[in-house]
Amino acid sequence: MQVVSYLVCADAAYYRLVLDVLLEEEGRLGLHLPTAEIERRVTDRLASRSELDERPPVERLLASLYEWGNVDRIQNRHRKGTYQEYLKKDFLYQLTPAGAQVHRALAAIDRELGAVGALQSSMLPEVLRALAELVRLLQPREAGTSRRDVYSTVQRIFNGFTQLSENAKLFVQGLNRALEPGSDIEDEVFLAYKDVVVLYLRTFVMALLRYASPITQAIEDAEAAGVVALFPGLAAIEATPTLGMTMSEVAERDAAQLERQWRGLRGWFFGEHDRPPVAQTLQDRSAEAVNLIVATVRRRNNQRFRKVNRAADMMTLATWFAGTGDGAARAAIWRSAFGMYSARHFGSAHPPVSDLDVRSKTSWWEGPAAPVEPRLRKQGPRSATGRPNGVRDPRVAKRELARRQAEEQAVTDAAVLRLTAMSPVRVSELPVLSEVELDVFLGCLNVVLSTRPDIAGTREGRTGDGRLRVVLRPASQEAGKPRRAVVRTTHGALAMEDFELNVVDLHRGAK
Repeated sequence: MQVVSYLVCADAAYYRLVLDVLLEEEGRLGLHLPTAEIERRVTDRLASRSELDERPPVERLLASLYEWGNVDRIQNRHRKGTYQEYLKKDFLYQLTPAGAQVHRALAAIDRELGAVGALQSSMLPEVLRALAELVRLLQPREAGTSRRDVYSTVQRIFNGFTQLSENAKLFVQGLNRALEPGSDIEDEVFLAYKDVVVLYLRTFVMALLRYASPITQAIEDAEAAGVVALFPGLAAIEATPTLGMTMSEVAERDAAQLERQWRGLRGWFFGEHDRPPVAQTLQDRSAEAVNLIVATVRRRNNQRFRKVNRAADMMTLATWFAGTGDGAARAAIWRSAFGMYSARHFGSAHPPVSDLDVRSKTSWWEGPAAPVEPRLRKQGPRSATGRPNGVRDPRVAKRELARRQAEEQAVTDAAVLRLTAMSPVRVSELPVLSEVELDVFLGCLNVVLSTRPDIAGTREGRTGDGRLRVVLRPASQEAGKPRRAVVRTTHGALAMEDFELNVVDLHRGAK
């Protein structure tokens, strides 16, 4: 394939520079460029570089690109000012379709290699608004709705998630490169980077927890309204004529692509039996990144402040070696430090007076023989024959684990639903709580009691996963003394001060 031949040449950088000039002119809706103009633009690009005096002639570069099929040329028949200019061959150059496609692909690779990703938490509310708009357009009572409006909204959702996925991938890769053990980042720079990244990850995780449930509900509403069934009709709106395919075949291909993109969108928030949702995976990766940052900070602090480290141990060991003149003593230090003992003989234990067990240099011929059973000497070692044990299929265990997790989550959701249905409620009026309901109740108290009360004594907080908003107000007092409440549970009773508790499930909306 000659169109990529310039990539393996010694002047590949200059070939790409010439192609950059032609591609830039094409982006300006230009048609051709003469050789002199191309040379002038290349010179301007190299004005601040040392390669200016050593670059090859632009005419030779263009001629090679023309032979390889990267550029096309026509004779420049513009009016010449002198006879010499008329006799000199001059061409107008432009990129061929194949040359432009190859160079655009290389430019995209360069941009991706130098790109810095981001966990764009601001994209989540935009996607939620687009999903809400889609659900509204799919309602039967919505008059004046066209398929083109639905198609534009669907593409808006897909484009937002495509950008979010690509930037999240680049951000995680860049974070991993920055946290590699061999990275030569200065301590002050890393500490400043650490503070910003931890805050950044926390902001993204909180936004993901906040918008995950509404987006999940919006996806379910859109599917209930029949958005998947509309994909064949939506694909026909922007079907592009393709050589060798009918318009119906193009529409079927585009409809299948829309269904795959919708499944990818659904996979962000709906897990399968062997794969968690992408949102959950991003939360786990963020937690792992914070743990890795903490470990990196600990390692750097050990290197800075710990007086005894591996390098100091090796220097001390080298000092011991240098200060010991006895070879046997050096060998003993070596064996004790690295455990590099000499080969030992096989056989039964010898009497301590023989000193054979500690004489590592005893020859095999001079050492005592090791007793060997006659059966082993005649028949050799026997091994069990038969079919080897099969490798267990992990999918069964994963499905069982997913089933247990779903059951536990269902029990927790039922406990949260019961507690939110009773809210607001006095603590003294709570019914007997089960073990799971007690865990939810204590978790809410732990969150809200860790916040400062306002002037009226009201405390308000939100659980770590962003699901529950807890409000705790002081109850009425009798004779200047706070009332006492007893919370009955299946495991006993809990005495505490009486409060008015209000728990709101933000994933289901405020009451």
